[in-house]
Amino acid sequence: MHPSTLADFLDSEAGAALRASFHERALANGALFRQEEDADQIVLVKQGRLRVYLADPERELTLVYLNEGDVFSTHTRAHLQAVRPSLLLLAPRKIIERELGHYPALQAAVIRVLATVLNQTMTLLEDLTFHQVRGRIARYLLRCAKTQKAPIEPGSLIRLDLNVEELAALLGTTRQTASTELNAMIHAGAIARQGRKHFKLCLPERLLNWASEEPTSAI
Repeated sequence: MHPSTLADFLDSEAGAALRASFHERALANGALFRQEEDADQIVLVKQGRLRVYLADPERELTLVYLNEGDVFSTHTRAHLQAVRPSLLLLAPRKIIERELGHYPALQAAVIRVLATVLNQTMTLLEDLTFHQVRGRIARYLLRCAKTQKAPIEPGSLIRLDLNVEELAALLGTTRQTASTELNAMIHAGAIARQGRKHFKLCLPERLLNWASEEPTSAI
């Protein structure tokens, strides 16, 4: 039986030799990932959550969130920040690249997370180019529903694992604007809060309309 994740593989007997190439590092909530010396690292999230983002002196743009089991390489220009208390496994990239051919589970994990980052980046570019903030939020909620296999019908619950600030950073807007638009969508009857992490679909067709609106007609 094959391990379901790279972390499971590293904890298995077959992955023991590769596990010896990794060491652990803990990051507190909000802490930035600091590169060790000048070596590119492969980062495996063992526990917690990391934000991958681009930044200039005036603003930041979140590309993706890495959750438990996800893998990332620090050779990119992106920064990493823990948004939960996190435990990481780190290994020099050149060593892991040398071992890729021997460990299919490692190849699959690296390809999966790179595909996720690329897909998120393309979605972000599309949202920023073609959709206003309300449309971006609607599109994100619909993507969450698809991932969670929640039907697009009245009464369906959509779990939102991000707080408003994290959602705003992911959608390329400010916390205030994201909060204002979410409240407007609730006031319009399209969605309703259900506890801290869930929204109930009330008028799905309204959410679908916002998600597909042209910029010139967006509210």
